[in-house]
Amino acid sequence: MPSEKTLETDVLVIGAGMAGFFAAMKAKERGLDVTLTDKAYAGKAGSTHFSEGDIIYFQPQLGHDVKEWLEVISRNSEYLNNREWGEICLREADDRYRDLVDWGVPFYEKDGKLYVFATPKDTGVGATGTPYTLIAQQNRKFAPTLRDKAIACGVRILDRMMISELLEQDGRIVGAVGFNTISGDLYVVKAGATILATGSSSLKAGTYPVFSHTGDGEVMAYKVGARIVNKEFMYGVSYFREDVERRRRNGKVEISNNAIDVSYRHPFAIGGDFSGWYNKPNINSEGEPVVSPAWEAHTGKAPLYLDFSSASGWLMKDYLKRIGAPQADKIGLDIRRGMQIKWPSSRVMTSAIWNGSGVWATDWNCSAGIPGLYSAGNSCGTLASGAVYGGMGFASTHAMVTGARAALGAADHVQQNPRATVSDEEIARAKAQVRRPFERKGGFSPTWVTQALHGITVPYYFLDIKHGERLQAALTLVEFLGTHIVPKLMAETPHEWRMAHEVANMVTIAEMRFRSSLFRTESRGTHFREDYPKRSDPDWLAWVKIGKTDGAMSLTREPIPKAWWPDLGKPREKLYPRMLPME
Repeated sequence: MPSEKTLETDVLVIGAGMAGFFAAMKAKERGLDVTLTDKAYAGKAGSTHFSEGDIIYFQPQLGHDVKEWLEVISRNSEYLNNREWGEICLREADDRYRDLVDWGVPFYEKDGKLYVFATPKDTGVGATGTPYTLIAQQNRKFAPTLRDKAIACGVRILDRMMISELLEQDGRIVGAVGFNTISGDLYVVKAGATILATGSSSLKAGTYPVFSHTGDGEVMAYKVGARIVNKEFMYGVSYFREDVERRRRNGKVEISNNAIDVSYRHPFAIGGDFSGWYNKPNINSEGEPVVSPAWEAHTGKAPLYLDFSSASGWLMKDYLKRIGAPQADKIGLDIRRGMQIKWPSSRVMTSAIWNGSGVWATDWNCSAGIPGLYSAGNSCGTLASGAVYGGMGFASTHAMVTGARAALGAADHVQQNPRATVSDEEIARAKAQVRRPFERKGGFSPTWVTQALHGITVPYYFLDIKHGERLQAALTLVEFLGTHIVPKLMAETPHEWRMAHEVANMVTIAEMRFRSSLFRTESRGTHFREDYPKRSDPDWLAWVKIGKTDGAMSLTREPIPKAWWPDLGKPREKLYPRMLPME
């Protein structure tokens, strides 16, 4: 029979990715008792491929200029980034890299030296064509290395631990309640401070290789009064003007071997319309070059095709190896059609994940604005990135920097405040919330609810190509799921118990996404609305924050500082490297 366990710790870290490990180990360096939990296995799960590869290599002694780099990040982020947090990430990147080296994490070398590479300034390579220098970890090495190091330095690790409810006492967060997804044992963790490092908020879309980042931390923080920011931005349909011009000139996109080095650093990447990569279709049904798969489908030019006619035999073999299907017919490859792989309309779906959003950071140590609660990594809404990902290497760098800073904030809080005593009533409340799906005798299965949610969120015409009428219709259905279906979720096994809490969180995240998308009446970065197809400067040089007012979700607009605005007198094409579909 499942049992109940209670433990006490100085700092509770929820989530064991790059940010979580940094938070746990930096808090341990302060001499505190630290508990690190992950709903999977710490050291194997908990990070997207974005935390597995590049790290920003900012070296002032080599002539790197912080203002120049911040200008690049701001332009890539379409001016919705927090420049102060961007500078923090740049200036602390080298210290965090040296932490990884000290902890034994291996990096790529060339001729016996650290391999430093730069993204070209004159092309749209990668996510943003970032013209600065980077270094790269060796694939899938950092997490198991940091697990071993964390255990060695005394961090307590609880694997398969789904934390789903925070404990609050007299306005402070004093721990959390969760359960083991294998044994079903219930855990009450009393903590002096809690750090959320649960990653981005995915909707488990089939087109994106992230199935564990279900917004758990953001939803827990939202329920206790924290603000969430930037939920309208995802991987969308904007694209580089330079790519458009090149594709118009060439008539097609050549598949090149030059991008393979990048792909090998991110072996699980399947998303994005990146120049030179071979993971997206490049011609439409009329033989024209594809700029954005979702927009091509929306304009009636699907099915799309990935044309391998210009690819080498080695590249084709590599592609087949990556997708794990050696049989050409399984992936729609027809040699008689000139080595083209067919992408039907059903494969054009939103990925619905974005690491520019998260729990609004109210100070430089990543406080969530509630005493005792902090966030780190993709859970932390510093807005170092804005309407678009700020640049290659930013995810890992941001995770390390915010993880270390959240640890400082949590340690200071623990050392400066006496431990609060949590009441029996609060523990009983949290336990009841956590247990509810597992104690129901009837109701809706989490698998079915996930499928129902996908029907509302995954098709491209909801969160990729947006329109107010469709957004409102989808929001109405999501609200119904939240008010009528989610309270009746049931679980028959500990694994289903985890799934029940995950889909409940995804429903809340979906509501945030639809409300934010309706609230922002413009198009910008990865947020595109057919009914508001243009950027609205300066009205929407602002962030959208989500909170709870009288028990209901409420949204507010916070203008960015005018000092961070672009020169609005310049031509639009000079200000914005990305082009929106109706421009």
